[in-house]
Amino acid sequence: MAVLTTKDLTFYYFRDSVIFENLNLDFERGKIYTILGASGSGKTTLLSLLGGLDTPKGGQIEFEGKNIEEIGLRKYRQSCVSFIFQNYNLIEYMTPRENVQLVDPHASDETLRQVGLTPDEIGRNVLKLSGGQQQRVAIARALASSAPVILADEPTGNLDEDTAEEITALLVEKARDRNKCVIIVSHSPKVAEASDVILRLSHRKIEVDDGNGTEISDGD
Repeated sequence: MAVLTTKDLTFYYFRDSVIFENLNLDFERGKIYTILGASGSGKTTLLSLLGGLDTPKGGQIEFEGKNIEEIGLRKYRQSCVSFIFQNYNLIEYMTPRENVQLVDPHASDETLRQVGLTPDEIGRNVLKLSGGQQQRVAIARALASSAPVILADEPTGNLDEDTAEEITALLVEKARDRNKCVIIVSHSPKVAEASDVILRLSHRKIEVDDGNGTEISDGD
């Protein structure tokens, strides 16, 4: 069964300017999804809706078969999804260890070691780390969360190409190891290549490419 489902999902800012409508999508544990599309196509909007940061104008989003609004958006954000942002969103006066322990007070340093941080880096203030190292901390924080869904908004956008590829491979490997569902918004073809399913947003609809051909989600 899908961990996250959209049913006839519709969103617009103005009624004559629909971003997308009637999107029907399933997201499964253990799979990596990349959302592609031109600027303004609704990629980040879709991720915000999936994360309970915004509410749809029509249709609904279900987590394990239950409408997330019935779960309660605050509870849903706290327990069901975790986020990785382009600008890392770490607590700047804390160390990597302390940032990870915000989501799991009992977390050991193992998750941080698994994403490539040294013992010295784990104990530093995060502002003394490079951008690539800070994104590793953000990934470790998401992995340490008990939430089965990771939502990543341009997680490699601030990184150089080599570091971006390394970070993407790391996220994919560790997320699969932990049976997480990962949904990534990106402009990067390299990120898309690493995913199991590519979702291309365009003209209010979405093309779903799972390697077995392309399907168009129900639309207007």
